[in-house]
Amino acid sequence: MERKKAALIVGHGSRSQEAVAQFNQVVDRVRLNAVFSVVMGAHMELAEPDIPTVIKELADAAITDIVVVPYFLFMGNHIKKDIPDILNEQRLLYPHITFKLGNPIGFEPLVADILIKRATEAANQ
Repeated sequence: MERKKAALIVGHGSRSQEAVAQFNQVVDRVRLNAVFSVVMGAHMELAEPDIPTVIKELADAAITDIVVVPYFLFMGNHIKKDIPDILNEQRLLYPHITFKLGNPIGFEPLVADILIKRATEAANQ
């Protein structure tokens, strides 16, 4: 049986529709460039869909491997505890699926470049 891989991008979530729309733009961009057969997004809180809902969709689509990529800057509690706890619950429901958790964005020179750009934009307003 061929294994079907999916990337699940997990964001924090927001009550702001604009913030959710921007998150969805990021997921769409990853989808265009990813090597995974499926790329979906989910939210930790405050917005839908949540992680279990998307994992159920992926399981229903016969996905066998899910790489969970946190769209977070740093290794905070959501990355250290909350997401792993959710994935452990999902492993019990879907023992035939392999789950792997990626790292948050962390230190990346491109992020510093973006901050410099935003600071320069604000200074020149």
